[in-house]
Order: sequence, then C-alpha cells, then structure tokens
Amino acid sequence: MLDRPVQAEQSFEADLTAIRAIAGLVPGPLPIALNAVRFAASIRPRKFVIEGGDETPVTMPRTAYQVVYPDGTVMIDAGMDRATHESFGAGEPYDDDAFAQVKRALGSARMIVLTHYHADHVGGVVTADDFGTLAKKTVATAETLSLMMNQPHRPHLKLPERRAEQFICLSYGRYYPVAPGMVLIKAPGHSPDMQMIYLRLQDGREYLHSIDAAWNEANIRHVKGKAAPWVKEDVAAVLAQLRWLNRLMTEESALHILVTHDGELLDRMIEKGAVGQKLKV
Repeated sequence: MLDRPVQAEQSFEADLTAIRAIAGLVPGPLPIALNAVRFAASIRPRKFVIEGGDETPVTMPRTAYQVVYPDGTVMIDAGMDRATHESFGAGEPYDDDAFAQVKRALGSARMIVLTHYHADHVGGVVTADDFGTLAKKTVATAETLSLMMNQPHRPHLKLPERRAEQFICLSYGRYYPVAPGMVLIKAPGHSPDMQMIYLRLQDGREYLHSIDAAWNEANIRHVKGKAAPWVKEDVAAVLAQLRWLNRLMTEESALHILVTHDGELLDRMIEKGAVGQKLKV
C-alpha cells in the first residue's frame, strides 16, 4: 500500500436533478443508442488498480464511446494509434482492426468530444492523417488544450498553438449541454481537466460516464482510489467523486454508470443491451 500524504476530505457537488434538466436544453431529437469499442488494453496488478488490492492481474481495456442520434453520431474521446499505445511500453494488447473502426467513426462523426488530455483519449485526433478535418469538429476545453500544448501526456502529442487553434475551444462553469441529451460535467481530479458525461436516450435510459474517476467499478463500490505509483491525481478530489458515484449507484439503480477501463462492466452492459459493441460508421 502506498504511503500517501493525509489530505482534507473534499466534496463533489454535482446535482443530478440539475444535470437532467440541462440535458433538455439543446433542441433536437435525443440520441437512440450508445456504442463502445475496445481497441487496446493494459494489464496491471490489482494492487495498482485499487488501493489494498493484490497481485491478481487486471486487464484494463482502452475504449472509445459513440453516441448515436437519428441524424448522426458524436464520439466520446478518440482512442489512440498503435505507436502511441506502444510509447507506454511494447507488448500489451492492441487491436488494429478495432482502431480502424474508431478512425472510421471519427471521420463520420458530426462531433468529437474530448474528456481530458490523456493520450488514450486524444491520440486518435492528434496523430490522424486528416487532423485538420477532425480538429474542426472536435470540442475540447481550454484546460485540455492548454495541457496538450504545454504538458502533453506523451511528448509526441504536444500541440503547437497553430494546431490547437483548429479545435472548438470550450470554457464553462460546472455543467455544459453539448448536444441533445448530453451534458459535460467538470470533474478535475484524475487530471486537472477531466470531465464526466451524462447522457439520456429517447427511450429514457440514462448513463453517467465516469471516464477515469475510477479504473474499475470496484473503485466506486468500495470508495477506494487507484494505487498506481505513476498516476499523479488529486486524491481527495477523486475520492469525493467516488463517494458521489457510490451514492448514485445506491440511489439511482436505473442509471448506467460507465467506467472507461473496466472490461467486465462493459461486458455486462453489452449483454443486457445497454451498450452496443460495434461503432456505427
């Protein structure tokens, strides 16, 4: 177990009632489906995934999600190419066919939303041959773009200012309705710029994508953070988000809470039809 400095407890005050109301502000038909694809994976001992874990290996998929509207799609994050994946260390699983699917979905999307600056979320745009075309329809916060320019997650992903200016730069307070039924939620902690996403479909199904607040559903269920020595988080902020997500898990049983890197959770979502396993292109 890591010897972490003691931090004062924080609170995370996202208001689900307010978020639900904001989801109805952007006019237009609500989305009809949510899809996901796994394009790579990292395998880590459980002791790094959750505080107090053991040596059991955990396969952590790298995923991208797609929101399907009647008249088009929105991509949540952009995945990353093989070279970027291997810059973290060679030999871990990577699916070229799955990333080809991500690239086609990025190309056909009406909009791409980046949740934070980490390589597995932005690499698919930054390294793309058609970067200029993709950047013009990619929404990123001012915080994300600043980090991509000044503190890139991988050195080769550093954005020159002239390229950063091609993105749609967004600044907002706590919540932002980015598309019909879809709300961005500021959630710094895992990274200074991280956002969660709320989504409501036409049929009433609701989702809360926690992005990387947790690496595994167990982080939320047990309100225990990550314990990987290479991860530099605001631990108190992340724990506050985990407590909030844990309350939602208890009080909002119909709300589908998603976790970017939990393969077993994604399998369950696919099995019950909450998430489709192939991107629409």
